[in-house]
Amino acid sequence: MPSHGSSGASAPAHVDDLTRISGIGSAVARNLQAAGIRTFRDVETSTPDQLAAAVAVPACTPGRIEAMDWIGQARRLGNISAATDVHPAPADPITKDAPPILEMVRLGTARIRPLNRALGTDQPIAVGLELRRGAVPPPAPTLDYSAQITARRLDAGGDALVASMTGVVRADQGISHASAGPALSPGLYRFVATVTLYPAGHDPSDTPVGSVVAEGDLVQVVAGENGSATPRNRRPPVNRRLVADGVISEDEYAQLTAEPQS
Repeated sequence: MPSHGSSGASAPAHVDDLTRISGIGSAVARNLQAAGIRTFRDVETSTPDQLAAAVAVPACTPGRIEAMDWIGQARRLGNISAATDVHPAPADPITKDAPPILEMVRLGTARIRPLNRALGTDQPIAVGLELRRGAVPPPAPTLDYSAQITARRLDAGGDALVASMTGVVRADQGISHASAGPALSPGLYRFVATVTLYPAGHDPSDTPVGSVVAEGDLVQVVAGENGSATPRNRRPPVNRRLVADGVISEDEYAQLTAEPQS
């Protein structure tokens, strides 16, 4: 566990972008930094209980932190940073955190759906992922990749795996993929994608050459049939605390609480 003191002599030489860890938004990252947890290594050497105490947000319980594998994510991201000797500055996790090789273009429902039009529990999730070439030249024209897309539960905690895939990607062309996942229980979710890049023909001992962890669209899920015209009295309320905690934006809150149009 890192020291949580404020002595300038013990401050780390750099601050990692902790929002690259799935489950850590900007508000949670600020709380961690205020508690002295500023780098991937700091997260890796902490326990779920210590991280939860540092975050001090009711939704971030030790169990949720363990389920989302903050510590494992931090270890993988730290290994990539160490291998490339790159320590990116904190940035917006959705649009401005340009990864070294590929960057996120879009992560959301495969069919356009306004936020205030809920998805029913009888409908499978259809999600689309698109990445393009980033600012840093790739180490080879062709790379192996593994990708996981999860639906992060924002109003109660817990993740649901939507899609898991592996394949080969032309680094100059990026990735475009759509997949159907299972139906979700009622709640408010945000899509999160974790994509790891490896040398072509890699084996399990190879070190990743790049990583993308990004947040995408929100989706509401309600009980009952087709949620496209769900009446307000059947839609779960959206707690404004999610805005105060930095989990959703003011604009997203306004869209979620707007009256659905028939």
